Amino acid sequence: MTAEATVAALGLKENFLSSEFSSSSWLEYFQQNRANKSAIDFPENIVVPAEMRMPLLHSLQRFQIGETGEGKHLRSYARSLKDEAYEQCIDLFIKEEQSHARILAEMIGAMDGTLLTSHWTDLAFITLRRMMGLKTELFILLIAEVIGKCFYLLCARQIPHERMSDAFSLIVLDEIAHLRFHAQALNVQLKGEPRWFRLIILKLWTLLFVAACAVFVWDHAKTLAALNSTKDEFIQACTKEFNRAAAVALALS
Repeated sequence: MTAEATVAALGLKENFLSSEFSSSSWLEYFQQNRANKSAIDFPENIVVPAEMRMPLLHSLQRFQIGETGEGKHLRSYARSLKDEAYEQCIDLFIKEEQSHARILAEMIGAMDGTLLTSHWTDLAFITLRRMMGLKTELFILLIAEVIGKCFYLLCARQIPHERMSDAFSLIVLDEIAHLRFHAQALNVQLKGEPRWFRLIILKLWTLLFVAACAVFVWDHAKTLAALNSTKDEFIQACTKEFNRAAAVALALS
C-alpha cells in the first residue's frame, strides 16, 4: 500500500503526502488513529497450513519482541528537540508499536507458540539505533519499519486466515504512516545540510539497509518461501519502500 492509499483509508490530510513536517498535524493523526482503533479478537486456536505454521511462528516471535520496547532512548531525544507536540507523537507512536506487539503475541499464543524474551537481531537493532543520537535512531528505525511493513503486507496477502489477514492489514496501515512520519522528521533534522553531505548519508544508509535485508532474508528464508515469496522479490519490495522513504528524508528527489 502507498501513502496515498493510507490517506484514503484513514482520511488523513493531504499535506501528509508532502515532505513538509508538522508535529501538530501528525499529533492530530496519531490521536485520531488511537481513537478509531477497535479491538482485534482471535479465536483460541488459529489453524494455518501445516507447512506454514513453524516458519511463521519463527518470524512472528522475532517481530513481536522487536515491537515491545519502551522507547526510552527515543523519548529522551524527542525531549531534547523542545517540541511538545513531537514528544506526544513519539509517545503515541511507541504505544502503536506496543499494540502491534500485543496483537502478534495473541497470534503466537493462538498458534500454540511461545514468546521470546530476547533475540540477537533485536539487540543488534537497538545497539545501532543508540549509537549517535536522534538522527541515527531514526535512520535505523526506518530500516526496521521498511522491512516490517513489507513483511506484514506479505502476511496480509498470503496467510489464508481471515482474522490474521485483517489484523496484518491494519498493522500495515500504521506502518505506512510511521514511515512517512519518521521520514518527514528526518527531513527537518537534515534541512540546510549540503547536497553532497546528504548523498554521503544516503550511501551509508543504503549499505546498512542492504545488510539488514540480507540478514532478514537469511533468517526468515523458510517463512518467505511458505508465504510464496522469493528472497529477491522481498528485497525488491523493501528497496522500493526504502527509496521512497529516503527521498523524503534526504530531499534528494
